[in-house]
Amino acid sequence: MEKTDSNKQFSFLEEELRSGYLVSSKMKKIWAVQLDLLEQIKHVCSRYHLTYYADSGTLLGAVRHKGYIPWDDDIDIVMKRSDYNKLIEIAPIEFKKPYFLQSAHSEIFPRGYARLRNDNTTAITAFDLDKDIHHGIFIDIFPLDNIPDNGIERNIWFKKIRFFSKIITGGVSKQTGKNETLFNNILIYICRGVIACFGYAGAMQRYEKLCSRYNDRDTEYISYPAYSKGKKKHIWESACFDSAHEVPFEYTKIMIPDQYDSRLRTEYGDYMTPVRAGTTHGDVIFEPEIPYKDYYKDHSIQELSRMLTNMKGENV
Repeated sequence: MEKTDSNKQFSFLEEELRSGYLVSSKMKKIWAVQLDLLEQIKHVCSRYHLTYYADSGTLLGAVRHKGYIPWDDDIDIVMKRSDYNKLIEIAPIEFKKPYFLQSAHSEIFPRGYARLRNDNTTAITAFDLDKDIHHGIFIDIFPLDNIPDNGIERNIWFKKIRFFSKIITGGVSKQTGKNETLFNNILIYICRGVIACFGYAGAMQRYEKLCSRYNDRDTEYISYPAYSKGKKKHIWESACFDSAHEVPFEYTKIMIPDQYDSRLRTEYGDYMTPVRAGTTHGDVIFEPEIPYKDYYKDHSIQELSRMLTNMKGENV
């Protein structure tokens, strides 16, 4: 983890000023964990001839900074659905402790994407705070799906995806209680009933089938509908992901689309001009040197909830 700067060598883990932003030593340790997770993904993809691409802020960082955007706290990658499904299939064989590929198929994780986690670390989000799942530091892996070219057909399809997603979230993650309105409590009970009919696994299989409905067609556009659910900034020309090449990223390398310019301009416009913005995750309790199971033993849910609330207030 050595890096050369002005002919002086220093440890990657040291505090560093980048683009006028001070990156702490702790954040560098978080980055190091994520970069190790990236190496695990790269190894498996190479072994099984799968293709991944840096995405979102990670892609922007690779192009503009040859590494992380200084104020970013995560790594995002995308894979076409066929490669993504293969990764899910081989995960139990290829990822051994402390690594764990978290998806709708490995535990109650009602999302249309996956996370590779390191169980010897901690990354707790407000949404997952009280859930009995893995909570290690992670990188996100999003499946790319073809989307219909016809605008009307596309809008109807996205509405179905958003509706189905709300049912799954409401039936699995939402809790009834006095803090919810009577109407919301009724909706949650209805969603639970739907999930009970299909079962959690069955519901997620139907959701993924819906999101990948157009993958047997050659369409002009592509997205990650299971996650984005139709946001215009996440709809790109399919040709953007026809091929890729490797570029420097911190002390390693990462794959980016050959046509990254079109991908980035769709989401960020003039992407080469740095604009300080919040991260995708924002409020996360990170501990790169403490296993999440130990962290939960030392902190109550109520205490963790207060910590996350205070972090949110600080970031406003």
